[in-house]
Amino acid sequence: MTYRSLFLSVLFGCSASVCAWSADAATTVPPAPAIVPVVSGYQFIVGTNQLYAYSLKQTVSWNSAGDALTYQSTLMWKFLLTVVEATPERAVLEATILRVQATHEGPGSRRQVDSGIKGELNGADDPLIGHLLALSGAVLTLVINPTTGQVSDVRGGEAIVAKINKQLPALIAGDAPPLDAASKAAFSGEALGRIWNQLLAQPRDTSVRVALGPPLHGEVERQWQGAQFTLLLPAGTDHLDATLVGDPTPVAVKMSALTGKGGVNVNLKNGMPGGSKGELGFLLTFNALTQPVGQQHLINWELVPLILKP
Repeated sequence: MTYRSLFLSVLFGCSASVCAWSADAATTVPPAPAIVPVVSGYQFIVGTNQLYAYSLKQTVSWNSAGDALTYQSTLMWKFLLTVVEATPERAVLEATILRVQATHEGPGSRRQVDSGIKGELNGADDPLIGHLLALSGAVLTLVINPTTGQVSDVRGGEAIVAKINKQLPALIAGDAPPLDAASKAAFSGEALGRIWNQLLAQPRDTSVRVALGPPLHGEVERQWQGAQFTLLLPAGTDHLDATLVGDPTPVAVKMSALTGKGGVNVNLKNGMPGGSKGELGFLLTFNALTQPVGQQHLINWELVPLILKP
């Protein structure tokens, strides 16, 4: 597994489970439309459009050879959400990604891509995060229960995978493109569904189990208190295990000390999602051939409604 494919797997594996980021790093967010008090469910109306910024920030810190290292990755989608079909039981939404920005910073590294910049300066040739520009222009179709916010299907990820494979083709004829497997995992309907379920979740009267995305396995628990929630490991569980790399040199990881919180604003006056935000922290302990290495992860996310200019 290359560092680039591992970066893609971890970044989107995290965001596809319970994660995202705060919009402060990559874009200036204008004032949002008026938000009405929290009620149960969305009131979708066919033909309604709403502009949003979805953003993710992940900070990773650890000690190596006596040095304290910190790396920070950010990702932002600016997208238009359109109601295609709507009944009280089922709605179909179309999300068109208009702009993608991403950064990766740390000791000896400063990388940035921006689909809003034309030409060679947009960062498309960056060997670590340039492929993320393939998200720009993507159209995702979501099937959602307006009452619960549960997203049952997301289509359109295969087009993102095709763009990444075209941007980074196989070096040898007959081989798979280098990011094919990681891209298919990151942009499968299941993985994209986890992202949208996190962003569009509605308050519940009971706790909800949230499945983690690869490379992690298992579930975390989302407990609601009105429009606010907390995230924690299920009762009786103090960690989750996963294997990042198999034989002959296996790398196992343990996830522990997980805590998270957040909240949602359910409706704008036009019946569309009012946005959500939250944070999640956890410790990843890697076990390979050497002594265990612990990484502290801190993740912030936010979905912000923007003013749609006429």
